[in-house]
Amino acid sequence: MAAPTLESTLNRFLQPTNLNEELRYRPLIRSLSEADRAHLARWLKDARDPVWEQLAAATRQRGKLRAYVEDPYSYFIDSALRARQFAESQIDTPDLQRKRKQQREQEERRDLLVLADEMDRMVRNYLACRNAQYPQPVPSPSGVPLSPPPREAEGKRALEWFKREAQRLRQLAKRVSADEPETVRVSRQRGGKGKRAQSRELSVFMQKMVTCMCQLCGKRKPHHHAVAAMTNIAFPDADVVGEDVRSACRPTTRTARRKRCTQSPK
Repeated sequence: MAAPTLESTLNRFLQPTNLNEELRYRPLIRSLSEADRAHLARWLKDARDPVWEQLAAATRQRGKLRAYVEDPYSYFIDSALRARQFAESQIDTPDLQRKRKQQREQEERRDLLVLADEMDRMVRNYLACRNAQYPQPVPSPSGVPLSPPPREAEGKRALEWFKREAQRLRQLAKRVSADEPETVRVSRQRGGKGKRAQSRELSVFMQKMVTCMCQLCGKRKPHHHAVAAMTNIAFPDADVVGEDVRSACRPTTRTARRKRCTQSPK
C-alpha cells in the first residue's frame, strides 16, 4: 500500500474512492461546509509543494502525533479547517469577549459554591437526624468498644466523601478565574487603514496554526513558512509571508515580552 501524501489525503476528504474510505470519513464528509470544501480544493492545487512533505517528516521525527491519527496530513487538514472556522467566528471585540468570559467565570464559581454548600447542608442534616435517633451509643457489656454496624460504617464513608467533594468544589471555584495566558490574541480591528482585510481572522488563524506546529514539531520549529502557505490557502486574499506569521505571534505587552525572554527553551 502506497504511503499517504497530502494529495491523496485531501482526495479522501473530498471524495472517497472506495467503501472503506467512505465509511471511515463519512462523519467528517457530512460535516464539511461549502467553505470547507472550497478550502480543501484550493489546498489540493498546491498539494505537491515539497513544504508539506518536509512538515510531515518533522512531525514523524518528533513522534508527538496521537496514536489514533493515521498520518500527519489528516491532522494538518483537520487542524487547518478548525483554525479557519475559529478565526472566522471571532466577530466580537476583545473587550466584549473578556466581559463574557468574566460573566461565565462568575456563573461557574457561583454554581460550584452553591453545590458545595448543598453538600455541607446534607452532611449537617444527616448528622442531626442520626443524633436525634441515637443520642448516645450503646455501651459494650465487656467495656470493649463495639465496631459500628455495616450500615453506620457505610454512612460514615458517604459523609467523608461529601466533605471531600465540598472541599474540592471550593478549590475548583478558586481556580476558575486563574489568570491563564491566552494562546491566541484577538486584534481589536478587523481591517482599516494600514491593515489587511480580515486582519483579525488572519492573525487568529496564524497563531492557532503556529501553536499546532509547535506541538507537533517542537517550539524550536514553528515552521512560519508552512503556516504562511496554509494561511494563503485558507484565505485566498491574505498574501502573507513567514515574517507576517512571526509578527502575528510576537508578544505585544511588556509582561509577555519579559516572560518570553526569561523562559528557557525546552
